[in-house]
Amino acid sequence: MSYFLLFLFTLLGLIVGYLCGSISWAVIITRAFYHIDIYKVGSGNAGGTNVGRAVGKKGALTVIILDILKCLIPLWVVFLVVEYTPLTAFIESYGTVFSADVYSMIYYATALGAGIGHVFPLYYHFKGGKAVSCFGGFVLGTSWLLASFGLATFLLVFAFRKRVSLSSIIGTCLTLVLTALFATLNYFNPSWLSFAYFFIPGPKMLGGFAYLGTTVLMGLMVLLLHRPNMVRLAKHVEPETHFLQKGEKPVQAYDEKK
Repeated sequence: MSYFLLFLFTLLGLIVGYLCGSISWAVIITRAFYHIDIYKVGSGNAGGTNVGRAVGKKGALTVIILDILKCLIPLWVVFLVVEYTPLTAFIESYGTVFSADVYSMIYYATALGAGIGHVFPLYYHFKGGKAVSCFGGFVLGTSWLLASFGLATFLLVFAFRKRVSLSSIIGTCLTLVLTALFATLNYFNPSWLSFAYFFIPGPKMLGGFAYLGTTVLMGLMVLLLHRPNMVRLAKHVEPETHFLQKGEKPVQAYDEKK
């Protein structure tokens, strides 16, 4: 029975995350404040970068922050429920005591659900973004150290190459490598990197293999959704990322597959 309850609450976390992730801020912001259909502008992608193409940096930054929060907030809320309510005691009352790392699957599943919801939003015909902001929100909400490396890499690559796609790909790959390294170190000595994960003192996010698995799944989502960009980068035909300037008209819709 305890195994079933653990599965049930993990599934519930996934569903909660998915419903939160399905809120497409790119669609909401561009329709409400700019009267633009983001699906008909630029790449047609409902993400922060395409919002920048359509309405400029201010709109893009607003969407990116909100997309980060729609993953980070549900993750933290479910984490606090797992750690500070009788939930674990309730599950264990049915006969099996799990490790803390097993319970972490409940709140990590919430973050994974948010990423899936962002890519396949329930409320917008399953047409979403490329999960970069949600991936960033997950990493930021769990490890300030990993987030620092990932963000610094993203900004450095963008400063030199002016392409959000390339910055996202390289930043994601570095984050995955570092997460695997941290998980390995954590396995041999959990105290080495305990300071890197929220929250301490007291109960904290765990950086074990449940965390590694979630990070890999979310990172693979980002990379798979950037396959057309990878092809264009390999052919040296990926254009620089241009955010709309004052006085310019939004770029016309174009086919991402070209």
